[in-house]
Amino acid sequence: MENRIIPDLDSLREFAKEVLDISVNKFTNQAGVIALNGELGAGKTAFVQQIAKELSIAEAITSPTFVIMKMYEIDYGQFKQLIHIDAYRIEEESEMLVLGFGELLEDKENLICIEWADNIKGLLPENQIQLNFELTGNKEERSVNIYGN
Repeated sequence: MENRIIPDLDSLREFAKEVLDISVNKFTNQAGVIALNGELGAGKTAFVQQIAKELSIAEAITSPTFVIMKMYEIDYGQFKQLIHIDAYRIEEESEMLVLGFGELLEDKENLICIEWADNIKGLLPENQIQLNFELTGNKEERSVNIYGN
């Protein structure tokens, strides 16, 4: 485990770029999975927004709380699709299977960012990057615990 202090939005974008670069090298035979956890307002969606900026996605990125999942075409290393999932409202892991989550995990061209990933942790592959965001109480600053990098 590694801990990072992210003082502001510019630093969050740099961190997102770093995680993307790790993902390209780490996930060569499976979908890339970035599991995001942390309390409301801790920075999970802001992180995905910075990932999207690095991937040149022009659409405004919002948390897909009610639709559960949004997909965006990309071209970054082996990844051709960014899938943004918000598992906040998922009560049973089986709900994700109905959405084709198993198939998404099998496609190594998918980069999957999952907010509230702990809600579906039994479905996640062992090989993943897990980011746990925490508020520090210091304006925009966040603390991020990184596992699996």
